[in-house]
Amino acid sequence: MTKINLSDDLIKDFIYSMYRKEVLLNLKGVVLTEEDRNTLHEKRDFVNSLSTDDLADIRSWILNKLKLLEDQQK
Repeated sequence: MTKINLSDDLIKDFIYSMYRKEVLLNLKGVVLTEEDRNTLHEKRDFVNSLSTDDLADIRSWILNKLKLLEDQQK
């Protein structure tokens, strides 16, 4: 498998982007409400609170899934 560098910042950015996408898809209007903003702040705070061990577990999970996909393509 090609060497992939999944830095902590990249993993955090990816997770938060998914949360943002979820909030934006569930918008009830055109503009973010205060509730939407609060939800995003909570999600951002959660992502920022992930420990290095949490991030290592997530990184390992991602790499294992990518390896499995690669093996299935062979």
